[in-house]
Amino acid sequence: MLLLIPIAFISGILTVFSPCVLPILPVVLASGIDGNTKRIKGIITGLVISFTIASLLLVTIVRVLGIPADTIRIFAVALLVIFGIGLVFPTLWDKVQYWIEKYWHFQPVRSQSGSFWGGFLTGTSLGIVWTPCIGPVVAAVATLAAVSNFSLTTVLIALSYALGTGIPLYFIAKGGAKASQKLTFFKTENQKIRQVFGIIILVTALFIWTGADRVLQAWTLTTLPASWTQIATTFEKNVQVDTQLNQLKGSGQEVQKVSPGETIVRKVSLQSDFNGAKVKKEDLLEGCFGQDCIPSIDSPKFESVQDASWLRDEDIVFAIDYKGTQKAYPQRILNWHEIVNDTIASDPIAVTFCPLCGSALAFERKVDGVITEFGVSGKLHNSDLVMYDRYEGNLWQQITGEGIVGPAARRDEILKQVPIITTTWREWKKEHPNTQVLSRDTGHNRDYDQYPYGTYEQDDQLLFGVKGLNEQTSSSNKSLQIKTVVYGVELDGKSKAYPENTFEKRQVIDDKIGGVPIRLERKESGEIEALNLQTNEKIIPIRLFWFAWTSFHPDTELYK
Repeated sequence: MLLLIPIAFISGILTVFSPCVLPILPVVLASGIDGNTKRIKGIITGLVISFTIASLLLVTIVRVLGIPADTIRIFAVALLVIFGIGLVFPTLWDKVQYWIEKYWHFQPVRSQSGSFWGGFLTGTSLGIVWTPCIGPVVAAVATLAAVSNFSLTTVLIALSYALGTGIPLYFIAKGGAKASQKLTFFKTENQKIRQVFGIIILVTALFIWTGADRVLQAWTLTTLPASWTQIATTFEKNVQVDTQLNQLKGSGQEVQKVSPGETIVRKVSLQSDFNGAKVKKEDLLEGCFGQDCIPSIDSPKFESVQDASWLRDEDIVFAIDYKGTQKAYPQRILNWHEIVNDTIASDPIAVTFCPLCGSALAFERKVDGVITEFGVSGKLHNSDLVMYDRYEGNLWQQITGEGIVGPAARRDEILKQVPIITTTWREWKKEHPNTQVLSRDTGHNRDYDQYPYGTYEQDDQLLFGVKGLNEQTSSSNKSLQIKTVVYGVELDGKSKAYPENTFEKRQVIDDKIGGVPIRLERKESGEIEALNLQTNEKIIPIRLFWFAWTSFHPDTELYK
């Protein structure tokens, strides 16, 4: 297990040379342009300490306080803004100091933004913002710490990784300081240089607050070769860290067999043994930090149509008509939770939604015949939600329902789908006036009137990398904008996509997939019903963004 400490240290060093460092690099480079080595030491010290603490405790803090994972990130950005303003407008900072001294009888350190402690607080903010850049080793350690196995070893591994990142950044900043001091301008215009540093901090804060740093990382992961973008991950794979991680987990992860039909929900670590996995380790990205960073709804409450007056007619709902029971799950709630562990007509059902792919699917909550729950792993594959189960800790691909890492992957297990439709609240309640509606009383503090991803649904930008996206958009598939909504149909290994706007012109489409005749029909409820005309069996179509469908069905046909 101790072998993980030097591995984490080297992995931290390699992370500095990956695109993940780009958002914070300007601040680090500019930290010593006025020759202030105290600020450099403060920034690196703050970054190392906050990175270590955040990587181990952020998952627990988010879960215990019930706050969105991005709240802490926004707080860190706010700190950057405060220090940036203090550098750009020193007279304003002096007025703040005067106010503090007058009303709070406390005298802050003068020129705080240029001292060791000013740098320390800036570094602390950067460490929190940079936490999602951790490699697989520290990600696994963080999960263990959040679940149960918090130990001196886990702290040393996280600290070793942070030191590995901090030491190269320190010398980068020192090199920038030495180079700047050789220029006369930097010696004579000290105050202006400090203001330039403040502007760089403010620009960086804006860059991070708008999510542009994530867009940049997605672009690099999609465009640049993996030999650069996945340096640390490749190193960890080459030194075969899985064995050491499994030792660190200990025997607590062993799953005792139970009888099919039993309900088992327990604290588990995410499976990290990629033996027999359906994906490569480097293809899994950290979408948010840590297991359950986006909390699932495990005890859902429902209300009547009359009580759901807060819903607008044009709101999107994910609806299920199952064994005589109708339920609607508003997208504005699922945007914040992504998974609802529900029971419908006495059957265990998981309703899932990936906001980044626009895909809503429902599955039976059974793993190897055992009833359990599903949660958000924090990982993404091709921008799609990667779920985990609370029985064995397997990782599951939401769009395909396939077990991709863990015993489920080695069993070639696929979750059983339950039909779910995406429609408007107006259409659904008209056809199903007695439907139950998921209540906003979820037990979590979220603003369900706010969309958490800005203009994501309207623009053509992706927040995370998608493997093979360039090939998709450079081929004949370029005929559609990447976020065009389509209905994907798969039949006997063949697939075809039908743009949603096609059904505005035609209620019924008769077509063939792989020579098999099918019919798609838009119902009054908004449902797109697909039927295999050869067997008269229903097919469950998937509504999602075009890029997401082609990511998992690269050979798909497109209906025109």
